[in-house]
Amino acid sequence: MNNLSAKPQIMKRVNSALIKDSLKNNGSATKAEISEITGISITTVRTLIEELILKKEIISIGFDDSSGGRRAERYSLNLDYNNALSFYIKDGYINYAITNLLGNIIEENKVKIYSDYNEQIIEEFIDTVVNGFIHNIVKDRDIRAIGIGVPGVVENGSFFSGKGLNDWRKFELGDYIQKKLGIPVVLENDLNSMALGFSLNYSQSIEVLDIENLNLVYVHFTEAGVGAGIIANGQLIRGGNNFAGELGFLPINGMGHLEKVLDNNIDDDTYIDVISQTIAILNCVTNPSFIVIGGETLRKNLIDKIKNTCEKYLANNIKPAILLSEDSEKDYLTGIAYITSEFMYSDIKITKN
Repeated sequence: MNNLSAKPQIMKRVNSALIKDSLKNNGSATKAEISEITGISITTVRTLIEELILKKEIISIGFDDSSGGRRAERYSLNLDYNNALSFYIKDGYINYAITNLLGNIIEENKVKIYSDYNEQIIEEFIDTVVNGFIHNIVKDRDIRAIGIGVPGVVENGSFFSGKGLNDWRKFELGDYIQKKLGIPVVLENDLNSMALGFSLNYSQSIEVLDIENLNLVYVHFTEAGVGAGIIANGQLIRGGNNFAGELGFLPINGMGHLEKVLDNNIDDDTYIDVISQTIAILNCVTNPSFIVIGGETLRKNLIDKIKNTCEKYLANNIKPAILLSEDSEKDYLTGIAYITSEFMYSDIKITKN
């Protein structure tokens, strides 16, 4: 911490982040409780709380009952003021959600756009939707961050997308919007968002699911290709170049890449075998507890046969539960909304060695 102590502004941001973190985790707290939780002196806590109240990031929610002395004032995050906007484009619609600091969705909807997803629609989206629709929201709610789900490999404020190995194009969507609006923007791969969203939604129905230590692969089949979102020990796996999960380029037993194999309208028996091999490969590489499969081009009528065929490729006692995604759009929006809320809230990340 010596290096940080030499930079007062950094220390101030760190301490402010710790205070907000304590309020997020505990719901509410007094100055004395915050000081005890964070290890920050009571004098510094008092000063920073006054500043955070002026910035409308936290609020007072009243006083505790008196135990004989002066009543302590209690504080919480200002959930009505700090909001995030998350969206993705699919099938001619912008699907969006507004979330608060806790990641709770307080509004969601979709907006029709009249074009395909390409560079032209991105420009149209920025000009007509961002400058119109989003600014109307900002006027009524303070949007502190924008999150965008995208198909492809994310690189900071840009992403690369394409169906063949050598025809990927770069889209500078995040950088463009951030410069245009002056609001921080985070991009996330669509399959990563779906994997996280499925985990959050599924954990609500399974009490024994430990999401913090979850191992799961989410495989999604569409006309645009096939990909996967991977969660290992509760963390999204992106890889060194954010290329993890691009299953479309997986070589399949001399038949070519998985994406081209599936595009060739193969018969059901071959399809079952190819998908079973893919599941077995994923099981060997990541050893997930769950493999979730879904998407509009998945042959859902073959799920039971795929599960049965997996038996000849999987080790006897090391088998993931194979689940079907019932609502990938819900998973997608839940995931990108959560990621955006975390991004808005993060301030400074402190990592302990």
